[in-house]
Amino acid sequence: MPLIDYVVPKVISAKTHGIIDYVHAGTNFLAGALLARRDRRAATGALLLGAGALANALMTDYPLGVFRLYSFETHRALDYSFASVSAGMPKLMGIESGLAKSFFRMQGVGGTAVARLTNYRDRSGAKHLRREMRFRRRAA
Repeated sequence: MPLIDYVVPKVISAKTHGIIDYVHAGTNFLAGALLARRDRRAATGALLLGAGALANALMTDYPLGVFRLYSFETHRALDYSFASVSAGMPKLMGIESGLAKSFFRMQGVGGTAVARLTNYRDRSGAKHLRREMRFRRRAA
């Protein structure tokens, strides 16, 4: 485990992280709508990131997840991926606008910060884990 994991406190719970995820998706959708007339590439990038963030939130087994297809720890890997893609979006999509470049870079920085501060071992609200524990009790 990297030294930074011992230094940086994990202060964001699974529920708070879920709220941040839905706000993140909404922010990207709003940015996509606002950029649609000025910069189609930036708007497309923002809408794609928003859709990815929304799908990630909906499919995670945490308090605000809906379909709960994968664990909160798997969600962590996707969070870092989205942060990297966000920061690289201007290069990936050939975005020229300074405002759009700043937006995507800040999304990348913010996503990394939230991921670093999140306690991904928080199992509160995880349904798959509860179901598995009930099954183990019955089998014993």
